Parts: sequence; structure tokens; C-alpha cells
Amino acid sequence: MATVITSECINCGACEPECPNTAIYQGGVEWDLNGAKHPAIAQDIFYIVPEKCTECVGFHDHEACAAVCPVDCCVPDPKIPETDAVLIARARQLHPDTEFPPDYPSRFKKGNGHAAEAPAAAAPVAAAPVAAPKAAAPAPAAPAPAPKAAASAPLGARVEKALAAPKAAAPAPRPPRKLKTFPGEIPGSFEDAAALLGEARSGSRALKWFAAFAQPVLGALPFSQKKRIEEAVGDKRFFTAGGATGLNALHNLVLYPAVMVVFGALVLKRDVFSTQLTSLIVLGFAIATVETMLRMREAILHAAPLNEVVYRAAPYGLPLAMLFAPFTRVLKTSEQVGTLPVDGFHGGDFEDKQERERRYGEVYTLTDQGKGLLLRLEFPRRVPHSAMKDELGVPDEMPDYEYDLGVEDGYFIVKGHVDDPNVRKIAAVSPAFPPDFTTRVKLPGPVAGFKHRFVGKTLEVVLVKQ
Repeated sequence: MATVITSECINCGACEPECPNTAIYQGGVEWDLNGAKHPAIAQDIFYIVPEKCTECVGFHDHEACAAVCPVDCCVPDPKIPETDAVLIARARQLHPDTEFPPDYPSRFKKGNGHAAEAPAAAAPVAAAPVAAPKAAAPAPAAPAPAPKAAASAPLGARVEKALAAPKAAAPAPRPPRKLKTFPGEIPGSFEDAAALLGEARSGSRALKWFAAFAQPVLGALPFSQKKRIEEAVGDKRFFTAGGATGLNALHNLVLYPAVMVVFGALVLKRDVFSTQLTSLIVLGFAIATVETMLRMREAILHAAPLNEVVYRAAPYGLPLAMLFAPFTRVLKTSEQVGTLPVDGFHGGDFEDKQERERRYGEVYTLTDQGKGLLLRLEFPRRVPHSAMKDELGVPDEMPDYEYDLGVEDGYFIVKGHVDDPNVRKIAAVSPAFPPDFTTRVKLPGPVAGFKHRFVGKTLEVVLVKQ
């Protein structure tokens, strides 16, 4: 059976670059293989051209589109049943330059209920029909000298090359990138500017042990300060915001009743060695319990995951925060403010999810090193799979982006754009590939200037604090 995309499609675009036959298109295209409007085009979803679908026979032992689909909407079409022999014959027509071995990959060989089709698979390939629903023209008697003509003759339209086709030759080495200078850059070299940052003043053994023993007190601080200490310590065995808040809550279960006893003895003049203070002790314990529930209400009242809980300050945490402010201000923090997705399906012919985020300018880190900030932003490394990529002879390596830098209204702004005209053509027809991006990085404070360098597809920027 050919594969079809159902109406549950969410237009994520994950399937399009995985198809070895480039048979998947997005709704809105004005033509199909036979020059007629495809019925799925009217729906604003991706669709599969059945004349080009081989269910990945010859390339994979599974359907690549179904493997990456997050909503399982790539399913076999019961209206178009096809055998393994038909599909491998079509694969040979679509890819005349590709040699398929006798033990070519096929999902029909995995023992998944298609054993009845084995005799058909053993039949000579020349006798197997292509079974294209709209194809009326007979197959040519001999292959044309050009690969595209051989593929397009039986199908009636242009057929793109597969991802497994021979890659284009690597281009000649480009000359070194000329160093650019932007308004606001400080004079001198990048190394000189980096030396101004100095060594990070955190993560020492003394800091770790101090934070560990002071957790009952540090847990009363506001959440932002506790997270800053946690990042500076860098070892969750010694300090975490949640652990410190929990110890502080236990500390308060003793502290508040003790405060109530002192209040009753000194202010209310009650006898310490009697039952007159029992009610005050119970009141202090109740206050500590209610306070703990309010401070960690996401976890206690709503059963939220620990990474979504806000560990709030104790009532006496605000004056304590002013006392610890000089200490927490000098700590180094390193925050991953971009997006680093976890790769799901691995394979040489599949799109790297992290590479997609690089094309949006979302993979970067900003580190506070006391006297300044260090920004590292990763630019795209590879051109995404595309039929047009092979037609234009564009290599896998992404050419260097052009970029503009500047500081504006408390943000450091990075504007990246593709200059290569062929790569921009690929971006125009490929999902999840904007040819330009703008990244705005929020700065924690004013900066006096910056210095940058671009090395190995990575932009590094030193921002010197005022």
C-alpha cells in the first residue's frame, strides 16, 4: 500500500525532509506530478504523491515519515495496495543512478504480516507494474541518457533525486572571513577583551561547604537568589533551591514555636515552666506549617513537578536578601537561555532537531563572569535535505551566514542572514528553514561595549559591564 497523511496532520514538517523520494509536499502547491491539482492541496496539510511513494522500500526497513511523525498520521492507504515487487520497481525508476542490492531494505521483509507477498517479490522486476494511479503513458523502451529524463518519462513530470543520491562535490575553500566591526565594539583583540572578564569567582570548595551548612538559613532567601547560589555552586549534592527551602521549612517548625515562647514569657508574662505556653507553641507550629504550604503551593497543593515549583522566600527572607545581596551579586551564573532539544530519531538521512533550532538562532548561552558577560551563539552547520538542494548542487555544509550585531534597549541583538542565492532558494521551499533570523538576548545590566569573533560556525561575544 502507498502511504497517506490523514487529516490529523499538524503541519510540523518533520516528515518532508525524511522522504527518500521527495514525495511529500505541503498543501498550497499549485501542481502535482501530472500538472493537475492534487486533491490534498485543498487541505492545508502535508500530502504524499502516491506515484512517488515506495514505502521506503530499498532505503529503509520502515517508513521514515511514520517514524518521525509526532501524531502518527502517516499510515498505509488501504485504497492503494501494492506489493514489495511493485515498490522496488518504482524505486528503481525513480532512482536510475542508484544500485539496489538483492537484500535491499524493506518493511515487507520484517515478518509483519506480508509473507503472502513473498512470491510476488521473487518475480522478475521487469514484469512488475509500477501501478501509478494517474500514469497513462507506457514506460520508455530504453533509459534516456540524462537521469532526470529517465525518471520523468514514465511519471509525466519532474522527479527529484533521493537523499541517498551521490552528494555534490565539496566547493573550493572559501577565503578567510573578513573581520567585521560594529558600532559599540571596543578596540583591541577578542583575547584582550576576554582577559578583562577575569576568572569566575565561584564553584570553590569553600563556597560549596558554606552553602551546604547554611542551607537552613539560605532557604529563606527569594527564589532568584537561591537559584543563583545553586548555579554558582554547580553541585546539587551541596546545594539546591528546593532542598534549601525544605530545610528552612523544618528550621521554621522549631524557630516559630521558640519565638512564640519568648513572646509569651517576656510580653504576656506567662510562666515558662507551665502549660500556659502550650497554646502559643501550637500556634507557632501552625504558622510554620501554613507558611510552608503557601511557599511551595505548586508542589503541595497542585502536585506539580519539582522543576515547575517556585520556592518562595520566608517572611523574614526579604531583609535577609538585602544582607546577602553583595554575596550573591558576585557569583558566577551560567544560564542556557536558548533551546537545546533532545534528538529523537537518529540516522544519517534524518533531520537533526538541534540543527533546526540553530536556523532560528535559538541555541546560545549567556554566562555572567563578574566583570562582564560571555555570549556563545551557534550558527547552522548543515543545509537541510531538499530535492532542490541536489538539483542546484549545494553541498551539505552550510555556508557562513552574514550577521549584524548591536546593543539596544537592554538587549544584545544578533541578526543572521543567508547570502548564498542557492541556499536562499532552498530555504524558500523547505519547512523549518528561515533564511534570516533575529535573536534578542536580554542583558542583566548595562554594558560599556562588546567585542566579538566568529570561529567554526560559532559567534562569541564579550560584553564588558559598565
